[in-house]
Amino acid sequence: MSDAKKIVIPCSGIGKAFGTVSREATYQLTETNHREEYRTMCLPLLVAGDQDAIDLLKKSRVYTIDGCPKKCATLSVERTGIDVTKEVMVPKVLAKNTDHKPGTVRDIGPNGVLLAKDIVNIILEEGSD
Repeated sequence: MSDAKKIVIPCSGIGKAFGTVSREATYQLTETNHREEYRTMCLPLLVAGDQDAIDLLKKSRVYTIDGCPKKCATLSVERTGIDVTKEVMVPKVLAKNTDHKPGTVRDIGPNGVLLAKDIVNIILEEGSD
């Protein structure tokens, strides 16, 4: 599956600092040094059953970043019948890096950015060929 795309789907988590961290990690992967390798997708496309989105995921490695135990990103992918390559739960990453506690939903601060980087490193480790 080395030709496959790598798609990162963060939780929406509007109003939650962990949701903001999940999106920051996604942006770090898809808009900076790893933009050639990783893409993201709008979570509501899956919820709406968009066939083009589902078809793309079927040909891709899929990484989800969830901000809480409701696992909206992961469950939305799994409901389409597609396996998630790697699921990352923000609170579990924070539990291993307690000094990286994010600030607020509007400003996760430098520690929140570091927490997002911790998540990026987990995905990069899993996604290396």
